[in-house]
This record gives sequence, structure tokens and C-alpha cells, in this order.
Amino acid sequence: PCRRCAIDLPVTSKYQYCKNCITQPPIIKRTVAAFNFLFPINLIIAQIKNEQYKIHLTWLAQALSNNINHQSDYLLPQALIPVPISKLKRFKKGYNQTDRLATCISQSLNIKVDGELVRKTRDTQAQAQLNAKERKTNLKKAFHVNKNNYAHLAIVDDVMTTGATANEIATALKASGVGQVDLWVLARTPL
Repeated sequence: PCRRCAIDLPVTSKYQYCKNCITQPPIIKRTVAAFNFLFPINLIIAQIKNEQYKIHLTWLAQALSNNINHQSDYLLPQALIPVPISKLKRFKKGYNQTDRLATCISQSLNIKVDGELVRKTRDTQAQAQLNAKERKTNLKKAFHVNKNNYAHLAIVDDVMTTGATANEIATALKASGVGQVDLWVLARTPL
């Protein structure tokens, strides 16, 4: 996969980055995905999001942790940042799956979770219901970052489609002085 966006590269590719990440590098420095968002992973993640099948988070987090551990040239971040959800969404769902995912990864890799660093400042439409252009504008200025002294962080999310959520959070983190922001996801949707 491309090191910046985790999209699959052709098997014959001699490059570490896709064409898009070479010509228009995203704010995210490195993306690590455990799986492609295909059957049966897509169904399992939908169950976690919508039906609270939290039991799957443990083995999925372990798969992602194993993937990260196998990247010998990768320096681990100082902390993990779960993608925050609005207070209303948290109340309706009863939990935030990225909090749970980050906690499982934290235990496996011995990295702290800073769930208070980034907060969502307004309720937004679900990204899954939007097209690529709408996803980019839906989350504009929807995240606030508290003062911090971090140099390297990893955002933790369940699925990456366009990268709009991670890029918006990474933009806010970089504006707060964080030098490097990575993204760790369970699954990457194919383009």
C-alpha cells in the first residue's frame, strides 16, 4: 500500500507512494490500515458502528497492532488520538468505537491514548452519507485541539474512505504545533 494514504499500489510498482500522494501530498504523513474495506471486514465494521458488536474490536485492534509492529522503519507516535464524535452522537450510540479501538491498540503497543486533546465542536452529517466533495466541506472547522506539546501523534479511526475526517483533524493538530500526524485505521476503502 501507499505509505501516505494506504491505497493499494500495483504489485509491480517500485514506488512507496501513489501518484496522488506524490503530486498532492496529504497532511497525514503515514497511514497504516489492517485491511481493505471488503467482505467480510465491511460487514463486521458496520456491526461495530451500528449494532455495538464491540467484541470484534479486540481482534481487529490486534491485527492493526501487528501490522504496525511489522513496519521496522516506523517510529511510534507519542499518543493515539481517537476520532471524536459529537456529544449527541455519543449519547445516541452509547459509545465511540474509535475510543475503544484506540484503547485496545494502546494496550498492545504501550502507547497512551489522549482522548481529551481533540473534541468535535459541532454535530455534522454522517460522512458515509456524503460524496467526496461533500465530505471535505462537511467537517470544516468541526474540531478543536487543546494546547499541547506533542511532536508526533496517530489518529485512530475505523475506516478511511476519502481521508476527509483525518485530514481535518490533522490540519487542526498541525495548527496547534504537532509536527507529524499519522493515521491508523482498521480498513481502507478501495478507490
